[in-house]
Amino acid sequence: MRIGARVFPIYAVVALAAAACHKETTKPPVEDDECTGARCVEQAEAAMYYHDYGNAREPLTAVCDGGDGFGCFRLAELYQFGRGGPADLDKAALLFEQACDKEHADGCIRRSELARDGRGGPVVDLDFTVKACKLGLAPSCARAGTLLNTADGVERDPTRAIELFEKACGLGEVDGCTGAADLLSDPNGPPDANIRALAAYVKACVGHSGYGCTRVGLAFHDGLGTQKDLEKARTHFTRACEFSDQDGCVAAKALEASGGKPISIALTTKAAELGSDGLEARALSCRMSEQGLPALSEVLSGVARHKESLDACAKDGAAVAVSWEFTNGRVRDAKLTGGASKKLQKCVVSALRRAKLESSGACQAVLLIGDPGGAAKALSERGHDDGRKHVRVSGDDE
Repeated sequence: MRIGARVFPIYAVVALAAAACHKETTKPPVEDDECTGARCVEQAEAAMYYHDYGNAREPLTAVCDGGDGFGCFRLAELYQFGRGGPADLDKAALLFEQACDKEHADGCIRRSELARDGRGGPVVDLDFTVKACKLGLAPSCARAGTLLNTADGVERDPTRAIELFEKACGLGEVDGCTGAADLLSDPNGPPDANIRALAAYVKACVGHSGYGCTRVGLAFHDGLGTQKDLEKARTHFTRACEFSDQDGCVAAKALEASGGKPISIALTTKAAELGSDGLEARALSCRMSEQGLPALSEVLSGVARHKESLDACAKDGAAVAVSWEFTNGRVRDAKLTGGASKKLQKCVVSALRRAKLESSGACQAVLLIGDPGGAAKALSERGHDDGRKHVRVSGDDE
């Protein structure tokens, strides 16, 4: 065949014709619905960014299974709050545990919170709070120390509590410093313990803790963990007052008025919750020369001897805010600090006045009296009032 000046072999023509008649078909690539590797992260990030929680669970599951603690944490939140599907607190707890195991500290904290809300209890709460502490969260160290010191559902272990408090202190948590120091400080204790206590109080004072500064002042005043130095005591009491610690203010004025001579110093000891002989107190605070929980327990024990009389004041249960002052073991003044009927006030004050205590001082607290269930309900209602409602009285008191 001749085309112009060029000649094509017959087989080439046949090949061209065949190519024109046959058109090869191609299939599109098969889409893989399952994410892998970085693609899972991209899908999860996109879904979370657009609050498309329904499509976030699957890629987050793959990310979590791949060893990403933050992915487990975010997936746990979806199950906890029912985002993108039904809520499942047990699943959330398990995922928070996985996040914690993968060294995501917030996962440890959230698991401990769920334990407090009924999924695990105090032992599990403590376990994950300690794990958060080991990952460097100072507030968790302080909280773990408090749990071990107060023995709220776990066995009390003051030695371990001190270790956790001191770790919190080393991480810059002022409450850790004061927690460790309070347990270590003891006029009758070993010298090295009081030296450690003073060091912790000093760190708290440097961290602008008025209470810490007051305790440093007391250490210099009494020579506890250091040599006595009344001028340094006065300086630290004054600094405590500058940080709005009333004990420091009172001590600074008293030491100033003494002309540089030692004085009897009354300090405040507080306990959020304390019980003695069946009587429960909340927000108990006493200013007296004796300090610490043993001193508070002794005072509350003196009041608890008249629990039967107090319970009779509000049989259906009440949470009464009271204050009382005592001198040489006798209550000189007592009153209810809030709205209450005259009958209830008279009854409670009468019972408090019969209390026999071992020292002198002034206290205030919320006492739970009468039916325990009614008292607990009254206590919870106090968080929703306007600052004037302080009691829930029995029918006999109306």
